[in-house]
Amino acid sequence: RFLLSESQRRLFEKLALYCDKSANLIPVSFVLGFYVALVLERWWGQFRTVPAPDGLMVAVAGSVHGADARGRLLRRTLLRYGSLAALLVLRAVSTPVYKRFPTTDHLVQ
Repeated sequence: RFLLSESQRRLFEKLALYCDKSANLIPVSFVLGFYVALVLERWWGQFRTVPAPDGLMVAVAGSVHGADARGRLLRRTLLRYGSLAALLVLRAVSTPVYKRFPTTDHLVQ
């Protein structure tokens, strides 16, 4: 404020008074409620898109039949692919998971 000229000070003071008067028209809690709702909606959308391999595992266990080695190997392979897909998504979203599996060699191990 001390660096402004006299006309700039008047303009700044008028702007400050205008903003103070306008701030009383819409309560801050009302605007903050919309902001929080938006943030929570985005977070919930991201949370819902993270895959859970449990449903896939139940579907594979119920639909791939056979007690022999071939059936067991097929179920195990499908479940490993499902777990790998979930891990790749979680690795892209979560920093701790990325630190645990930084390279594809860590995924293989």
